[in-house]
Amino acid sequence: QVKGWDEYTSETLEHLRACVKEKCSFDDPEYRRESVMKHAQRLFRDARSKLKRKFFNDRRLKTKEEHLKNKPSEMTKVEWKFLVDHWSDVKFKEKSKKASESMAHQKMPHYNGTKSFARLRQEIRQKNEGKCSRVNVLVASRTRKSKKVVNALTLENNTLAVDEIKKLKEQRDQGLNDKTDEQIFQDVLGKDTHGYLRAYGPGKSIAQHFKIEEARKDAENARTEAEKAKKEVKAVRNDVDRKNEQKNAIWEKKFHQLMNFIKGGTYSNDDDSGNESSS
Repeated sequence: QVKGWDEYTSETLEHLRACVKEKCSFDDPEYRRESVMKHAQRLFRDARSKLKRKFFNDRRLKTKEEHLKNKPSEMTKVEWKFLVDHWSDVKFKEKSKKASESMAHQKMPHYNGTKSFARLRQEIRQKNEGKCSRVNVLVASRTRKSKKVVNALTLENNTLAVDEIKKLKEQRDQGLNDKTDEQIFQDVLGKDTHGYLRAYGPGKSIAQHFKIEEARKDAENARTEAEKAKKEVKAVRNDVDRKNEQKNAIWEKKFHQLMNFIKGGTYSNDDDSGNESSS
């Protein structure tokens, strides 16, 4: 009985998170906390949307009473009345209309189905030696995989964009351009606007993406520098060991010469030029 996700209390959300942790295993539960709760929020929104589409948006229902009678079997009358009142509210209808108009302007919806973008990126990284750019995601998510009927204009927009991206990547492989994946993406689709990062899944901001990418590059550079320093230290250590071996060999030779001299023998000192002196 809430109008939106934001109306849930912190205690309710913490209970939800505890239930998820009990049933699922995470490499770092605290690090994954935000992702888990965002996914739960999307599931909540999707569930509401399906209820509304199936039981409330039926055009045969003309009055509020008719809407109330068309109750889903899994809900109580009180719960259903709350939703009918909420969806019948003038402010909600205006907000819903604006959202529908905004969605209608979307030129390149994805064909990813129920697969999350996070899972798609992970699959791409596994196939691409740990690398995944927005170009990879866009091509994978906008390439049609089924024969399901889709909007013709949407299909055309997706096909044109994917083909153009593939063309620029092939030209790069042939040495005809030196564009990065990010430059290719912006050449084909233009720069991102309104703070939203396209072709990277819901809720991903431009600032977030490039901050993470910058951190990833810094980490990679740090690893490279560490490997380089490690090799340099090893080279210096090997050089020191080699010089110590040479010095030890020289002192061992001199020691044997000195012992021979003490025993009444001859002490000879071979210098670098090959001259010998005796005493």
